[in-house]
Amino acid sequence: MKPSLADAFERLRELAVALAALLAFALVLSLMQYLRLLERQSRDLQTQASIVAQTVSAALVFDSRDDAGESLAALRQNPAILHARLLNKDGGVFTQYARAAAERSRLDELAGSAHVEVPVAADGRRVGTLAVEASQLPMWQDLAQFLGGTLATLLATAGLAWVLAKRLRVQIKEVERRTRYLARFDALTDLPNREHMRALLERVLHQEAGATLLILDLDDFKQINDQHRHATGDAVLQAVSQRLRLLCRPGDQVARLSADEFAMLLVPRLEGDALRAHAAQLLGALTQPLLRDGHWLPLHASMGAVSLPEHARDASEALRCADAAMRHAKQLGKDSFQLFTPQIGEALRLRLALERDLRAALQADDQLTLAYQPQYDAQRRIRGFEALARWRHPQRGWVSPAEFIPVAESSGLIVELGLATLALLRRDLDSWRASGLSCPLVAVNLSWEQCRKPQHRERFLQQLKTLQLGPADIEFELTESADFEDIDKPDSFVFTLQGLGYGLAIDDFGTGYSSLAYLRRIRCRKLKIDRLFVHGLSANPESRTLVESMVRVAHAMRMLVVAEGVELPDDEATLVAMGCDLMQGFGFCRPVPADGMPELLRPAAA
Repeated sequence: MKPSLADAFERLRELAVALAALLAFALVLSLMQYLRLLERQSRDLQTQASIVAQTVSAALVFDSRDDAGESLAALRQNPAILHARLLNKDGGVFTQYARAAAERSRLDELAGSAHVEVPVAADGRRVGTLAVEASQLPMWQDLAQFLGGTLATLLATAGLAWVLAKRLRVQIKEVERRTRYLARFDALTDLPNREHMRALLERVLHQEAGATLLILDLDDFKQINDQHRHATGDAVLQAVSQRLRLLCRPGDQVARLSADEFAMLLVPRLEGDALRAHAAQLLGALTQPLLRDGHWLPLHASMGAVSLPEHARDASEALRCADAAMRHAKQLGKDSFQLFTPQIGEALRLRLALERDLRAALQADDQLTLAYQPQYDAQRRIRGFEALARWRHPQRGWVSPAEFIPVAESSGLIVELGLATLALLRRDLDSWRASGLSCPLVAVNLSWEQCRKPQHRERFLQQLKTLQLGPADIEFELTESADFEDIDKPDSFVFTLQGLGYGLAIDDFGTGYSSLAYLRRIRCRKLKIDRLFVHGLSANPESRTLVESMVRVAHAMRMLVVAEGVELPDDEATLVAMGCDLMQGFGFCRPVPADGMPELLRPAAA
């Protein structure tokens, strides 16, 4: 009630201020109009008196009072004139005119009068004076009309402004209400969002009853979006949110944390068999197929749980622990449940430490380097290199890329790592060029996470421009398992790079989601066959058939074929016989640090 009364008083105050401003403005205008009307009345009265003075000059010279009286009587036509006197040159009254008392009103007296005297001349000499007195009532009437019209206009304008302002206030309040709603709720599912759940967690962490936080993630949700479009994906998310609402106990809360990730806060907490039974019930309900456009869509989910406050001291830690348990459940297979354990906590701690150290390494100048693995043709001539990121930790020593690259991708640091890789490549190229060496084309891995957002794309392209890394220096390998999600869009980043002349290669072919249609749309220059199919190729008929088919498809699409992981001489001979264009692997050369490259480049330069 108090806020509404305060709003009402505030509106009344604003209205009073607005009316006072309008009144002051009207008074200023009226004052200006009064001065103008006063000047006009004086000028008109002066003009009329001058005309009459010319007509009575002869009567005054010939001493004809009757003629003079008739001339003065003509002033009757002006109802504002109250009195007129014709004075001779001695100042005596020769004749005069006065409006009858019956024709004068009380308003004339209240309005006041104006006086004017003009000389009467004949043959260039003054023979008398004409004095005229006029009522100012017409002037006040004109002023009153002006003031009324002005006030009416201003009030109408103010009324219109008030109506528009009221509508604007309603719209602003609606926008504010919507903004407050979006700050705490998800627009698609109408569930609380991550920030709202964070606030709930902070509250229950201080309650004696404790709570259990569940985080669940839909498995293969990306495939649903890819195969059935995003409208179907939205329908799945809405259905899952509705199922979660129905499964909530009194006191429980459910939220949508991100795209396909949900959370359920169980208050009071469940433990042991009760928690596992509840998780099984949730998974059983959530994984029921969904009917959409006449098709049954299979649903799968992975779920992790953490007990509070035993395993987390704040909301951020609770979300991290539950998320870590959920990711561990994903590794167990679809529709799995995992409770957070100290072992998972230790793995999470190590991962967070690695992320922190990687962030520091990106700011340092001496921890990250590049190693280069050469690519050979059938005659064992070097035709290119693949640049591979290497990290030498100050305490741990060399950290495996298989360990820090996934951390970089999941934390978003892959964006900075990609920019740092370009800078390192530019430094190495300049160093070799200063020694008189030229380097063949260098391939650099490009993850979809590096260019998912427009601002990241702009930074990446600007880095290429700043470092002057052109299509003659660098090409990009697209990890097939990442499946670039924008290749069907006109402004696809893949097509942007191709439009700038950069060569592209499909990396790890055969291990991801690619199809022939995918290859046809991207039209890359190279196709890299994953080492999984290459190792032991000569002794495995099935692998040989698969690789031979890949080579034929790539050549039919005018793509060069690069075989990865070539280690055995028999595999090399088999690949050459198939027509494989380029090969790389330990059978040729291990990745070489930058300072070892001159030894490889000199024969190539020769």
